[in-house]
Amino acid sequence: MNNFIVFEGICCSGKTTTCKLLSEKINELGYEAVYNHGAMTYTDLGKKFKENLGKKDMPITVSYFFTDLIINTKNIIRPYLAKNNTIVLQDRYFDAITTYIKAYGDYIKSDYNIYDIPKAFVENDILAKPSLSVFCIPLFETIKERMAQSKESPVHDFYRDNPEFLKIVYNELVRKANESKENIIIDTSSDLSVEQGINKILEFIKK
Repeated sequence: MNNFIVFEGICCSGKTTTCKLLSEKINELGYEAVYNHGAMTYTDLGKKFKENLGKKDMPITVSYFFTDLIINTKNIIRPYLAKNNTIVLQDRYFDAITTYIKAYGDYIKSDYNIYDIPKAFVENDILAKPSLSVFCIPLFETIKERMAQSKESPVHDFYRDNPEFLKIVYNELVRKANESKENIIIDTSSDLSVEQGINKILEFIKK
């Protein structure tokens, strides 16, 4: 079954809201939808990752991130994937973070391309391979407006203080989303686009 659906997107891109709407539709189909906020959420190590963003050297934060992601995959994702009639909706897996790292390298004029790392982890079954990647990408102006009204956090504050960097991250995520025709891209600034995107995901699940 196509039961591991990953949602990627920049902060304030509508991932959580879209997951909630999709969960309701999935439950109507007779499946159990499990929302998993993913790495950097449940462990002390993951929380340190968020605290260190913008403060410590990027190689250190990358180590925190992948360690926590592997733990999350082992302890949360795989057990749910082993259950019958269960679909995991993952709020970020690795694309949103690796694009962030790559964009940060572009921002400081250095090579921080680490896309081969999660690829190797998936190929060696350390990370679970997503059944489908969904990219929530509203208009950039929508992101800026939502970011301006969002909560204080090290990541959001860094974006607000560095609008040029925010744009670089956004553009890199758009490029990554368009890398594969199998990805679904949803403009979450439009209710109609969200509905159409959810319908595409439901069609994928039914295959």
